[in-house]
Amino acid sequence: MMLDQDIINYYKGLAGGRGYQTLINQALREAMAAHDLKETLRELIREELVHH
Repeated sequence: MMLDQDIINYYKGLAGGRGYQTLINQALREAMAAHDLKETLRELIREELVHH
């Protein structure tokens, strides 16, 4: 996977140089979870609107 250098530098800075890949993985997992939550909420709201 290719990442922009500024992203790598940012996470290396957060991690102190080591373990930055773990931080990138964590950020991606959090983004996936947030996306899934948003989609779930949208589906629930649509269902509620249909039933009212």
